[in-house]
Amino acid sequence: MYVIQFLLFLFFLKPIYTAIQRLTPISLNEQSSIGTSIYDLSRVYSSSSNLYKFSFLSDSSPHNSFFIIDSLTGRISIKRMIDREELCQTHICNCERCILTLEIIASSQTIDILSLDITIININDNQPIFPVTTFHIRLSENTDIGYISSFPSATDLDYQDSIEYRIISFNESNDQDIFETFSIVNLHTKNQLGLRLLKTLDREKRNLYKMIILASDSELTGQLLLDIHILDSNDNVPKFEHEHYYIKLQENTPIGTDILHIHAYDNDEGLNSLINYTIITNNPLSLFPFEINITTGIIKLIHLLDYEQETNYRFNVRGRDNGPDAINVYTQVQIDILDVNDCPPDIDFILPDIESNKIDPRKHIYYIDEEQSMNTRLFHLSVSDKDSINDKIQLKLLTYTNLFQLNEQYNDLYSLSVIGRLDREQQEQYRLTFEARDQGIGPSLITRKDITIVLLDINDSPPILDSYSTPISINENNLPNIKLIQFHAHDFDAANTSNSFLTYSLILSNNSRFFQLDPITGILSVGKNISFDYEYQSKYDLILNISDHGKNPKHLETLHSFIVYINDLNDNKPKFQRNSYSFRVLENIPVGTLIGQIKALDLDANTTIHYELTCIDDQDVFEIDLLNGQLRTKALLDYENHSIHRLYVIAKDNDYLHSDRVTITIELIDVNDNTPVIEPLSAVYIPSELLETSQSKIITITTIVAHDRDSYMNGNLTYTIIDGNQHEYFQINYFNGTIYAQSNNLPQGHHRLTIKVCDQNELNPKCSTIIINIKVGEYINKLYYTTSLNSQHLLNKIQQKEYSFEYDTILTREIILVVIISTILTLVFSITMGILIACFCKQKRCQHLNRSSLKKPCELLQSTDADKLLTTISTTNKLTGHHHIEAYDEIKRSAGGGSSEDSCYGSNDLSRSSSSAHGVARPLLTAQHRSSSLSSTSVDYAVPTQRQQSSANNKSATVVLVGIHQSISSVDDNIQQQPNHLKTFHSPAASSSSSNHYNLKKTVQALTRRPIADLQSTYLTYDSIDAPPPPPPPPLASSNMIYPNHSSTSSSSAASSTSREYSI
Repeated sequence: MYVIQFLLFLFFLKPIYTAIQRLTPISLNEQSSIGTSIYDLSRVYSSSSNLYKFSFLSDSSPHNSFFIIDSLTGRISIKRMIDREELCQTHICNCERCILTLEIIASSQTIDILSLDITIININDNQPIFPVTTFHIRLSENTDIGYISSFPSATDLDYQDSIEYRIISFNESNDQDIFETFSIVNLHTKNQLGLRLLKTLDREKRNLYKMIILASDSELTGQLLLDIHILDSNDNVPKFEHEHYYIKLQENTPIGTDILHIHAYDNDEGLNSLINYTIITNNPLSLFPFEINITTGIIKLIHLLDYEQETNYRFNVRGRDNGPDAINVYTQVQIDILDVNDCPPDIDFILPDIESNKIDPRKHIYYIDEEQSMNTRLFHLSVSDKDSINDKIQLKLLTYTNLFQLNEQYNDLYSLSVIGRLDREQQEQYRLTFEARDQGIGPSLITRKDITIVLLDINDSPPILDSYSTPISINENNLPNIKLIQFHAHDFDAANTSNSFLTYSLILSNNSRFFQLDPITGILSVGKNISFDYEYQSKYDLILNISDHGKNPKHLETLHSFIVYINDLNDNKPKFQRNSYSFRVLENIPVGTLIGQIKALDLDANTTIHYELTCIDDQDVFEIDLLNGQLRTKALLDYENHSIHRLYVIAKDNDYLHSDRVTITIELIDVNDNTPVIEPLSAVYIPSELLETSQSKIITITTIVAHDRDSYMNGNLTYTIIDGNQHEYFQINYFNGTIYAQSNNLPQGHHRLTIKVCDQNELNPKCSTIIINIKVGEYINKLYYTTSLNSQHLLNKIQQKEYSFEYDTILTREIILVVIISTILTLVFSITMGILIACFCKQKRCQHLNRSSLKKPCELLQSTDADKLLTTISTTNKLTGHHHIEAYDEIKRSAGGGSSEDSCYGSNDLSRSSSSAHGVARPLLTAQHRSSSLSSTSVDYAVPTQRQQSSANNKSATVVLVGIHQSISSVDDNIQQQPNHLKTFHSPAASSSSSNHYNLKKTVQALTRRPIADLQSTYLTYDSIDAPPPPPPPPLASSNMIYPNHSSTSSSSAASSTSREYSI
């Protein structure tokens, strides 16, 4: 019924195949070892065996009780011993062909029912056994030859074993009389053999024959001692009603119960027909549970039966009449004992085959290693019940269920697995109690059984370092071999074993070589000949290695990092990080601005360094923080007053015994904080006669003198005309401030120019302006400027010119770089050539001193720096035959032209500062003119103009005479007699002789100090005076400025910031 319900449940739960799959039958020898694998279902499900679960179809089948099946792998193994004879006797299988059929369920996505037939092969494991050890036959002496007397045959529990019988002598003597008198015959009955009489018996000759009947199945033998007594004859033999009696008897049958009645009959009469019954058995009669009434043949129970001890009894009952020469007859009785629930379950521990020293079966002690992995299977438990009526036995674990778990493998087979941590250091042994309970009819019977699991120590506990005092320290400059500390550690593994034996060592490193550690005692000390220096290294990081000597599973070690500190002693002085410090800061930075930090280091620990300034001159300008060395300003810094500051800082340690000094250089960076300063100028007067004689020539009006206290680009000045030059009559040199005009394009009248002077700072240039009045000719009342020009228009015009200048500057920036390099090379070349020419001129100078007409002017002009005055004149072609020309012409002819070598003025300042060395201009005044002019504090000088080299005749450019000073005294007669040759213009502004002389001297000094860029400071020769003037340089669009020649740009701009010139 249960099987049908189970199948219906599976039918609705999963699809099932209705047909039973029959597996290939196998054969199995009886008495095979328990646990032997007989079949592996993975061969049937080779590809997906791991997806199937296997079990027996019915747990109550007697065939299944002999086997177990692994639910996961499908491996079928022998559960208990298989005895074919027992199977045959209990009718579990057919005696002729013993087959056990296993029905197996393989469940996955589907359920398969498998059938496996196992043929139990008989082996010769039972010897032939006679029912008695000694048998007596009594024969009447008148027994006929050929008479056959019966005696019990031997039985062999092995099925179909053929038994052969033979007679041997009792005393191993060759008694031929026995072999000649008797022979064994087969009576073709189940329990008897016959002994045939071969010759006539003679009691008087021999009344006893002792022999041994030997039964053999070809391997094993059994024997029966047969005694043949020769008696008087008895002609009828008793006969039993049944040759075989079979009954079943419950094991709890009360004592004294009559269980069977054996009856035999004899055709004889009288005493010969009275039969006596006797039980013939090999068991001791005192233990045999049955007895038979000798006269009635009723068998009675005299001892309690135990199914668990004996499941059946087989014995013979002998019948014997009371007549003379009575003959024994036998019948076989079989009693099967029926089981009742009277035995508690049995628990058996199936321990694995391991080392014998890990199992103590007498004390039920099982030794395992600690720290077993989770779900590790320790051993199996098998539960059994001698009572055959119990279907299920329950087994459970009563103790330590948190560490161990029972898993049912099959019906009566369990496995014990580890589900918790087994740590020997916490508990060394566990006493496990198992309880088995049967499910028999009536009250359940319980069995409890204990097993002790003892944990064997493995090396699973690493060494543990005991606490120690920290920090570990030692003073520097120590003595060697000093003991520092002793380390102690312990191990929870088993004591006095290699697992807990500890050694100490240091992990090799750069620091470990300075120390030594005793491996046994753990004493750490300083290495030999080691003395520590705190400044070299203040602490040593070490790693302590504590290792045990266990090997199962491996040795363990503990690493501990610790630090040995070196105590500092004051044995070092402060030291600055640098040998010197340099800082660059902007001028005008706010007071208290941090300039930088001076840092000194003292290798000694816990040292506070104090900083002090020792330079007395800069103590009011700078201050330094006493502790952190930050250098700050105490006053405003001015680049123009003091561009570089040098001071000293001393660093001292705590006790002021050690110190160090460092030099600090502070270089100021110039800031554009100064506006250009323009020196004041008086009005410039140009006579109309000069314009008439200088037609189509460029004349120099004046030079703006300005300076700026800033440096570099902040101090380099530029000059532009921002107002009063609407018709572009005037042009100004952008870098030196020289104002030019073209004489044929300059109208007479009053011109007023506004000059803007700016520095060259790109981000925030500073500018100044000055107004110059230029009066040309007699019509000075005619104004060429507008006084009502509003400021906004002037501002727009200034901005427009500034934008034009910035644009032009950007365009020419790369060109200027090339020009600067070319200028430097040209300047070096010019200086070299100038020195050579000056030396050559000095040698030639004496040759010209005999020129009477020129000797005195030369002496006068070379006497002082103020006399180095340049004068030029523009004359007509009528200047021929003048007595002043003759002397110069002789000089010119003797020197090969008007070169600088012909003049005594070749070494004046203007000629030395010129960018090219050409001829020197000669004086145009005679000695009388010179003296008269100087005596009246008036001077005539020529303003040098730009010279241009002619490619055709290599002549010098013409220079136009501008008369600035007018003499108050009378003019020399010789000069008045030659009005057509030389015209001198006198300034009406001079009021006295002394003031005129002072102004003249100042002007001359300015001219001699200040070279003019792109101008040749030379006098012209007479033959070049009438040469046509060079074309003027093209004016710049809307800029009203003239850019100088590239070769003299740097020199002119440098001179413009330092030279001064006054013009009246």
